[in-house]
Amino acid sequence: MSTSSGVHRDPSRPQPLRVQARAEATHLTLVLVGDLTFGTAASVEEHVGAVAAEAGPDLPADLVVDVAGLDFCDSAGLAALIGLQRRAARRGGTVTLAGVSGTLRRVLHVTGAEILFTLRPADPAHGAESGGRAG
Repeated sequence: MSTSSGVHRDPSRPQPLRVQARAEATHLTLVLVGDLTFGTAASVEEHVGAVAAEAGPDLPADLVVDVAGLDFCDSAGLAALIGLQRRAARRGGTVTLAGVSGTLRRVLHVTGAEILFTLRPADPAHGAESGGRAG
């Protein structure tokens, strides 16, 4: 399998997940790069928790998750995304998935989970540094 950077990788070997989280004026942004799987999904909530603790009551309720850099997302990864949606909803916010494509788009559609999120194209200004497409 070749990622968008042209680097060939063995699809049978899990890739680590890199998570960047930052609080912005109107929303919290997460940028996910790598594999969102059973082995990496917990780190997403850890990053959100750390940013939430730092921001305190000023943490925006809305969340934007840039998934353009995901190479793979399994059912645990999907569950993590749904968990983020539930967390945002409890605070009156929404979750936008930016850069959804390939297999992740299909999984969201087939499972019906797409109705839980706002889907939008990747934002080049805040896009993932490197990586491929969930697929």
